[in-house]
Amino acid sequence: MTKPMMDIHRYLWLFSIITSCAGSGSGFNDNPALDPRFYNTDWMKSIPDDTPVSAISIPGSHESLSLYGGPLAVCQVWTLDKQLKVGIRYFDVHAGIWLPNQKSINIRDSHWMFYQHVEFDGVLRDIFNFLNRHNRETVLLKVTFHGLYREKVVLLMKKLTKKFQTRIWTKLSVPNMQQARGKIVFLQSESFHTGTENHKSFFFQYNRLQNVEEKIKHIKPHLCDHHVVLTETKASVLKSPKTLARTVNKELHSLVVQHKKSSLNRGCLGVFSLSFPSADLIKDIIQLPQCD
Repeated sequence: MTKPMMDIHRYLWLFSIITSCAGSGSGFNDNPALDPRFYNTDWMKSIPDDTPVSAISIPGSHESLSLYGGPLAVCQVWTLDKQLKVGIRYFDVHAGIWLPNQKSINIRDSHWMFYQHVEFDGVLRDIFNFLNRHNRETVLLKVTFHGLYREKVVLLMKKLTKKFQTRIWTKLSVPNMQQARGKIVFLQSESFHTGTENHKSFFFQYNRLQNVEEKIKHIKPHLCDHHVVLTETKASVLKSPKTLARTVNKELHSLVVQHKKSSLNRGCLGVFSLSFPSADLIKDIIQLPQCD
């Protein structure tokens, strides 16, 4: 290879790293590349065992497996494996079946239009493989059912949870880290009522942050005891997930950085469900202290 060609390749490699990592404070990333320097595979190991999972600020992904289907459907650019490696520990999954005789559960987008080229048992397998290698971590999983045959899906899910009953937390109560390490913690959804209770934070109103510190005062008593608090935003027909994420993620990143510096309720932010998050936004959420 000639020197000019080597220089071009080196430039492209550096550009890929720059655009796939910190995001320059934007909190947004749409580059599928992920440099290993930004892995956070064992960030939970230093959290004390008696800490409730709800008291930890946790980076998560909204429609975690929606990687296919066009601009109105796609919410993520990183695969499940990359999301786990970068430090995401909450996953929002949309599942169901098309035919009553199906024996495996499909993963699709939230509009139930686009198949995401993976089955639910494959999702569990990938998460458990990660937890086998990083057994001080835990993963929160919220599953929403779609389609005409939800009762059949519930039966299939019961079989799966029974198969992995020692590795999945299905109780209503919030586990502490000692109880959750190496396990998947199910969070309840509107269509799947197995798992830990969770509620929305309502930090966002009309996709803008509103009176966050005041709202934290109200949810703080619940973070360390009763339920998981979840912050998420949803795109509309008029605005794609990527377009919304460019604005929302920047606001969230500013909030997290400022919260870490000066909030009287440091750490009490709960779970963030994000579209197109950047590695720097994830890292800053991870570095927040636990709610006290």
